[in-house]
Amino acid sequence: MIFPTGSKGRSLALLLALLCVCVAVAAVAWPAYVLHQRYDRVTAAAEEKIARYQKLAAHKPEQQRALDVLKAREGARFYLKNVIPTAAGAELTDLVRPMIESNGARLTSIQPATVKEDSGYRVYSLNIGFNGTPANVQKTLYAIETALPYLFIENLTLRATVPRGFKPQPNQEPEISAQLEVQAYGAKAAPRAQPSAAGAAAPAGVKS
Repeated sequence: MIFPTGSKGRSLALLLALLCVCVAVAAVAWPAYVLHQRYDRVTAAAEEKIARYQKLAAHKPEQQRALDVLKAREGARFYLKNVIPTAAGAELTDLVRPMIESNGARLTSIQPATVKEDSGYRVYSLNIGFNGTPANVQKTLYAIETALPYLFIENLTLRATVPRGFKPQPNQEPEISAQLEVQAYGAKAAPRAQPSAAGAAAPAGVKS
């Protein structure tokens, strides 16, 4: 390839030199720009996180006071005390049975309590049946709904135990049959501590 001489050659050489300079500057400036943008994003995210933590720290005294209020209310008394499902089911049964008997009703059926998981808690359900006069049934239901720990009545069914048109004796009220499901909430058991790797790897007969 033959390059022109004279003024055209000098102009071409100058243009090529400028082009090489631009390429060199771009080769250095573009990576620097990309890294600068990346560092700006990281810095902005860190500053936002620090500002968020500072806001949380500023509200710490208020949050601590709210936690103290909750602790003073003893929220655990609203739940079953036992964390083992079988023991908690027996606790629920021992709570409901005296309420029926002490209010003049007569227990007719009771099934073992069942348990299911619900949002970090266990829900225990107890299906029971009892007979009593309308006044006794009303007192029993009221005792269940106002008990501690909290008990909830689900699927309540009331049936008459006498035929239609029955005329009771004076000062005697006919009984009605109540079939219902009583629910209570309980906490989950704490997770068991896992054995350490060193203890698990120790040979039999060797004390750690």
